[in-house]
Amino acid sequence: SSGINAEYGVNKDYDRCKQIIKEQLEGTDGICEYAFYVQGMIQRSDALIQESLESFQAAAMLNPNSLENLKQVGRSLYLLGRHKAALDIYGEASKLAPEDSELLHNQGVCLVYLREYGKAEDCFKKALANQKTEHSYSQLGKMHILKGDTDGALAIYKRAVENFPENSELLSVLGLLYLQMGDTQKAFEHLGNAMTYDTSNVKAIMGAGSIIQDHGDFDVALTKYRVAATITPESHALWNNIGMCFFGKKKYVAAIRGLTRSHYL
Repeated sequence: SSGINAEYGVNKDYDRCKQIIKEQLEGTDGICEYAFYVQGMIQRSDALIQESLESFQAAAMLNPNSLENLKQVGRSLYLLGRHKAALDIYGEASKLAPEDSELLHNQGVCLVYLREYGKAEDCFKKALANQKTEHSYSQLGKMHILKGDTDGALAIYKRAVENFPENSELLSVLGLLYLQMGDTQKAFEHLGNAMTYDTSNVKAIMGAGSIIQDHGDFDVALTKYRVAATITPESHALWNNIGMCFFGKKKYVAAIRGLTRSHYL
């Protein structure tokens, strides 16, 4: 496994690594857990998800008490859209590590796909109790948005931003929640911060642009929308806003163009 480790972990020479794996599996009659594991990781990076699943399953059969093997089997099942099967594997893995935040989070994500929102929410809460991560905060916030609980979502995203003040995605969602609640000052502040950390965050650009547009500053809003148009040129909402800005500027031909484009998207 030292040869595999050198090529996979250090040199990143995957072609040479594949050759060493082939030789090791042939030389050990297929009884080399690490070779199967690394083979699975390379296959997944090559988008060979089914093949990666089979490699991780082989590694897990050789060492069923390896938490990492089970996590990777679950990950490949998840990527194949087999959410129930992935959840079952994560459940088996959690017997080995019941407090593992990554496992709890992944179980929550599978439960969202299975529309078991209550159980998913519990998983994200447990994951955050063990380790605070941006992903678990984001998922828990989405749970509250799905339920129509704007106040609950706001509380989650505020806590998330306290812990991850430079996360553009969390900042932009918090800003949009404030906008939804009519607090344009706090909305603009958080959307502005989101754009500071990620100038191409379309959610933040659109949110800030709409506030500027509502204040009648159409040229500044259009400057924001031009940035968004290079990132998401097929956005219905974007072209609608562009059209309405030109309408506000009394440039009716440009307004009709924008609104027509919005209509056809």
